[in-house]
Amino acid sequence: MYTTSTTVSSRIESYCRTWRMWLENDESVIMGDNIMSATSDVQSTSLSDDIELGAVCSQSWALQINDAEARFLGNEYDLSLYLADLTGVTTYSTLEAYTYAELSKLTVEQISKLGEVLDGERIPLGRFTCVKSKKSGGNTEVTFADRLYFSDKTYVPKVKLPAWSKTVEDDICKQLGLQNGNDYTIPAKLRVKGGARLYGKGHIRLKTANFDFKISSIPKDTTMRQMLSYIASAQGEFGFVDRYGRYVRKWYGSSVKILDNNTIDLPTLGERPNVLAGIVCKVSASETLRLGNTTGSAGRVLEFENPYMTMSLLRSLWHRIGGFSWYTTELFHRLGDPRFDVGDVITYVSESGESYDIPITNLGFNFDGGLSADISAVGLSVEEQL
Repeated sequence: MYTTSTTVSSRIESYCRTWRMWLENDESVIMGDNIMSATSDVQSTSLSDDIELGAVCSQSWALQINDAEARFLGNEYDLSLYLADLTGVTTYSTLEAYTYAELSKLTVEQISKLGEVLDGERIPLGRFTCVKSKKSGGNTEVTFADRLYFSDKTYVPKVKLPAWSKTVEDDICKQLGLQNGNDYTIPAKLRVKGGARLYGKGHIRLKTANFDFKISSIPKDTTMRQMLSYIASAQGEFGFVDRYGRYVRKWYGSSVKILDNNTIDLPTLGERPNVLAGIVCKVSASETLRLGNTTGSAGRVLEFENPYMTMSLLRSLWHRIGGFSWYTTELFHRLGDPRFDVGDVITYVSESGESYDIPITNLGFNFDGGLSADISAVGLSVEEQL
């Protein structure tokens, strides 16, 4: 979840708010009323109805822009949102927050409206490339996608094999024009299946180095997305591009926020929680690895393919994700919160006091001066999986 100033955070959670968009590249800025509407789509699973290990999904935004003379197609932009303080006035103090390079891209009219940016803060949404652009009269419809949009090309290594997975991940990111934002120096803290911390002799918290492993060869016709998926699933995570244009991996953690029931429609919830009870990895046609209860009798079984998986890697990732539980959920967030990221966990508390943890697997924003969001946590029940 993205962190904002106290002023912006308070306004996000109020009914008295007006949003504006800011679209910027090295040459120009489009802001304010010129961006009339926008919708987004981002997910942590490539499956339509189930959670997934190792998914690598791209994010996209579709914008309606008024009176734009720019040529968008193929160009890269930073997209952000800001809350409009319609009584705000641009002063010298306002301008001091901007560099000369930033101000030089703005028109006189745009500079005069900088005082409307509440607390001078813009919330970054991501760095995108324009992949579609259509003009009709004075309006332009553009579709922006992050660099993972181009990852379905066959992966041709630019590094010598065998190589460590980090080296391969770095190579793919470089070919896609992405920065690798994954930190391989941070040790992972181990947990038992139920989620409790794992301790060794002397009550010392057990940790493991990040799961870097050797890659000796690349299967024929493997795409860059598939390779990133193999590395992500070996880490027990999924991959996506963050707000700053970096490729990162994560798995669902602790809840970041309790939802205000006054800002959402009544959610649709699964009858009971889904609980990961077992894991199955197909390594090859002749080798399949299993951990936990994989019969389906005790809970959900997560299945995936990874030609680089070993039992040691599988045990390590299972310590982190085993026992993970969540409710299949669909909800409409009337006061959409742009601080939410895919992979965040939010909590819904019913009128009867029951608490439901909801991992955000699908997040779609709708902007038109206001901001709403469709949030879902996909997942099949044990019966549906069978």
